[in-house]
Amino acid sequence: MKKFVLTLLTLVLVCGSVFAGSRKRTIDPESLPKPAIELIQKHWPSCVIDQAFIDGKEYEVLLSDGTMIEFNAKGVWKEMKCTDGLPVTLVPGYITRYVVERYPKQLIIKCEKMRGGYEVKLTNGLEIQFDLQGRVTHVDD
Repeated sequence: MKKFVLTLLTLVLVCGSVFAGSRKRTIDPESLPKPAIELIQKHWPSCVIDQAFIDGKEYEVLLSDGTMIEFNAKGVWKEMKCTDGLPVTLVPGYITRYVVERYPKQLIIKCEKMRGGYEVKLTNGLEIQFDLQGRVTHVDD
């Protein structure tokens, strides 16, 4: 019985330490990777970082205007959300051209890098997926 209790206790401690290491926690914005800080300063110069988090090797940043940006360990953006529209300079040109031509009154409010392409969401709720060659692969309203 003692072996069982000891084994169970060990298992609980090991599992607890594994899951504790992957929890999102608040960090000082200055500890973000340099490319992430530079991207924010360049494209959102009037905003300040309200909160910065680390989750494993990824970062999440909330700006004062409500923008949310996720970065990988190197500080390269993975996903961006902004209800006022994302800076078009951050979205691949072929996506911006497609949206401007077909949905001229809509803004891109979300852009996510996915395996093999991107997914964007427009102010009207339309979600469009693109491959890396700029072809639309899926449209979901």
